[in-house]
Amino acid sequence: MSILKDAVKNVLLSRKKKEYLSRLKELSDSYDRFAKEQEEKRRALLQNGEQSKLSRIVVPMEEGWTNRTEDVVIYLSNAGIPAFGAEEEICRAFDANPDAVLLYADEDEATADEKEWEEFKTSGIPVSRRKNPVLKPVFSPETLISVNYPGNIVAFRSNRVKELSGCEGEDLYSFLLRNIKSFSKENVIRLSTVLYHKRAEAAGCRTEGDVAQKETLLKEAGYDLQFKEAANIPSYYGEEDRKRKYPVYDIPKSTAVSVVIPSKDNPDVLLRLLESLKKDSIPKQIIVVDNGSSEANKARIEAASKEDGFLYLYKPQEFNYSRMNNLGVSFAEHKLLLLLNDDMEMLSEDAISRMAGQLLQDGVGAVGAKLLYPDGSLIQHVGITNAVDGPVHKFIGKDDREVFARGRNRLIHDCLGVTGACLMIRKADYERLGGLNEELRVAYNDVDLCFKVYEDGKNCVLRPDAIFRHYESLSRGADYMSAEKLERLSNEKAILYKAHPALYHEDPYEGAATAGGAELGFDVENRFVKKSPEEKARETNEDFSSCVGGMVIHFDRLEKENILRIDGEEFYVLQGYRLIPGIDNMRYDFYLILKGQEKTYSLPMPGFLRSSLEGAFPDTGNVSLAGFCNYITESEIPKGTYEIAVYAKDCMNRNPVYQSTNRTITI
Repeated sequence: MSILKDAVKNVLLSRKKKEYLSRLKELSDSYDRFAKEQEEKRRALLQNGEQSKLSRIVVPMEEGWTNRTEDVVIYLSNAGIPAFGAEEEICRAFDANPDAVLLYADEDEATADEKEWEEFKTSGIPVSRRKNPVLKPVFSPETLISVNYPGNIVAFRSNRVKELSGCEGEDLYSFLLRNIKSFSKENVIRLSTVLYHKRAEAAGCRTEGDVAQKETLLKEAGYDLQFKEAANIPSYYGEEDRKRKYPVYDIPKSTAVSVVIPSKDNPDVLLRLLESLKKDSIPKQIIVVDNGSSEANKARIEAASKEDGFLYLYKPQEFNYSRMNNLGVSFAEHKLLLLLNDDMEMLSEDAISRMAGQLLQDGVGAVGAKLLYPDGSLIQHVGITNAVDGPVHKFIGKDDREVFARGRNRLIHDCLGVTGACLMIRKADYERLGGLNEELRVAYNDVDLCFKVYEDGKNCVLRPDAIFRHYESLSRGADYMSAEKLERLSNEKAILYKAHPALYHEDPYEGAATAGGAELGFDVENRFVKKSPEEKARETNEDFSSCVGGMVIHFDRLEKENILRIDGEEFYVLQGYRLIPGIDNMRYDFYLILKGQEKTYSLPMPGFLRSSLEGAFPDTGNVSLAGFCNYITESEIPKGTYEIAVYAKDCMNRNPVYQSTNRTITI
């Protein structure tokens, strides 16, 4: 009997997997459709619009830097071809930005056979399948030192670069590094449109030059640095990564750091952290802020403070992470601050020194470290991305033995935010920017601070060679474990974006706020089409009393749509994501439940792309399609107020899940 059950189970799972992968491919192909539509719009605009009067010349990138007399010099790699109208688009951008010196644009890949590719090259007809958009960041000097991210299409305004140094024929990346301090966000244009198509089958990136050459060029540019290997990097790194050298900046002998650590009833964890900090010889003032440990734990910490000489501030109060840090900072004696959670352990011997050297560079406002989960090689933090879902840790839960997104977990790079679990900032900047917002008691206070750093004109930098172990959420638990915590997170996110409206769903370091559908920042398909009978709300008598809970549900939108109409009828939009932590979500069919006073209605919730959730919930499989985008017309169900819930039905008829959202909608 068990053999038969297993066979049936395997058939059901195989069928479900096939459906899931088919849907995933369909939505992933949406970028191709979007890209071709944008190409046609640009073609029409350029054919009908007034042309720029700037003279221009296209130079093969492989021939190296050259000083030309034309107004604009456009460098193109031979790995692919420019998009239709790319030259004109670039010149128009220079027209609109008279102080601009350097320009680079987004690119993607085109898949084609030889015949198609030649047709694509000669006529620009978009016959090739387009995929893998590479969305470039705003000018990011630390990222540029790590990798030549401007890529395969770069342009200069000739009369603005004549004063820059460079050798005729020097490769373009070397020229950029030699003059890196001459570029800034004010004189560099990042065109957030795809102007280059790399052939998907082409060979890998051009060589970036060796470390010794980089070190020489950067010293000529005014940096005081050496390239060194990281101390005590994880043993699972491959041989190439173990030999990787990072730019390490000299720091004045007088440099010292005040370390602020909020803690309560975690003496074992706290003392382990303090012991690990001794690996770095940089002078440190340790400040522990305790909001109410038990008498026994308080006595242990007091004894340790007398022995090790750290400042212990004991002030019983309701937990407020921001207030505790602000209190600690008020006692800080040094110019540099390091905010640390107590559930940390420093692995790299000189992590604090490297972070301090990075922070002291011009244009750097905050520095973060790589954080790993305690069970080995899983990533907890390598920078914060401001995605459609809000601020999220990049590659959380991914295995650090792999390399992601052109080395984001291996290379130093600029980003919009770093976690407050390990954040270094100048004390003067911290105080001038208002410190941590005490209205944000638990979450997003660190993101708010990093947003203020960005708005102040500086960069947040992630150093993956500064490595800590993070025993996350020992004191307050994971945020998705209760409806109360989810509600608190939603409220604090609203406070964050009210303070920084220009960054709502925007991340300047990601090119666009994640690209394609809800996930790619584009509206790539008409989601609001006439419903089939199977998609309409149906009355249901389903008994949910035997279901288990534990689902995570987040709304991006829960409102009446005032612009679009369907068949002359206004409709209500419910958009966000839903998933079940700790299980393979591919097994489930999800339904939106609207529970009224008299009747309950059910609507299917087909999945939409939400690939940024991959890795955000450890041990949770197949969440790339965790997004949803439902709409309800006014005639679909009777008028009234409905409680919103989500029901998930297992394809093997077991383990149904039902979760109320504690939200309502009034039709």
